Amino acid sequence: MHRAWVQVDTKKLENNYKNLVKYLPDFCDCICIVKCNGYGHDAIQEALVLQNCGAKFFGVAALQEAVSLRKAGIVGDILILGHTVKEEMALLAEYNLIQTVGDIDYGYALLEHAKVHNHVYRIHYKIDTGMHRLGITDHVSIFALRDLANEEHLTLEGCFSHFAVADSFAHEDINFTYQQKALFDAWVKEAKAVGMDVGKLHLSASAAIVNYPDIVYDYCRPGILLLGFDSGDMKYPYVREQVLSLYAQVVKIDVLPSGQSLGYGRTFVSDCDKKIATVSIGYGDGIPRNYKDGEVLIRGVRCPIVGRISMDQMCVDVSHLDTVELFDVVTILNEEITIMEMASKANTISNEIVTKLTNRLIRIYK
Repeated sequence: MHRAWVQVDTKKLENNYKNLVKYLPDFCDCICIVKCNGYGHDAIQEALVLQNCGAKFFGVAALQEAVSLRKAGIVGDILILGHTVKEEMALLAEYNLIQTVGDIDYGYALLEHAKVHNHVYRIHYKIDTGMHRLGITDHVSIFALRDLANEEHLTLEGCFSHFAVADSFAHEDINFTYQQKALFDAWVKEAKAVGMDVGKLHLSASAAIVNYPDIVYDYCRPGILLLGFDSGDMKYPYVREQVLSLYAQVVKIDVLPSGQSLGYGRTFVSDCDKKIATVSIGYGDGIPRNYKDGEVLIRGVRCPIVGRISMDQMCVDVSHLDTVELFDVVTILNEEITIMEMASKANTISNEIVTKLTNRLIRIYK
């Protein structure tokens, strides 16, 4: 037992991966995205479970994430989706990593570094089809990109883009998604026409994988899809389960007299004598401070959070419980109180909820 902890159900994670693989066409493989500490689930432990299930390709946002996976025993390909600074580029070769090139000037910088250090860097081109964040824009010469890819110190192994609104079923968003696909296909056609070997192609991340089964390339990039929760509108054609649960403990039980306030800002004032349990978790662990009308489970019963959530504790009204004791387990998240429920009540998205779960929480895989 710990003060507060995350628990990941290994069997559910394995089943989520296997069900996804069954759903995908045989020619489409997964780049399992485990960035931001596996969306708060522990990237190393998640990747090791997936590797044991047959996963051979992983994606992260940053170099240090990729290096951590390598040191932990991940042997498959690892794609860095974000930026690697010049001072750390040599590690791309040392750890056999694949670097995203989303800007031709960055590609030239990578090439120059490779020449100076006599390295060969593996790369994927990222094409901007509408996100306008990272990605090679349409004004960049296709011939320049071809020539860059043909340099002996670079190996172009794939090309990809990223959808902006694949998690929405609004008519204009559906149109925009197909517009992005059309732009990507047009770029690939042009690249091939000038003799570029574009390698493997990938476009769909979690939402597009389930919402647009007609958009399929050599790879797809599941992230939250593997973890069994939604972000935005997602329609699952197969069984998946939330793998994460979050727990804490009751550390104090007391009676708050009628008319007395509770917590910072005195935002909660009792209208009658209430039995209050203090719970050993707070916004310093990742619970949103604005978790409005939030609830927890104690002895299987929903109990409302009262007062402001503090950095290290929060308080819960347990007046309706027949029995509650010191050290009782408090369930913050599970299959009943889902990540999506917390996100909705905190006016945010599920991804933000889990990625803000801090390192103070113990992660247990079982």
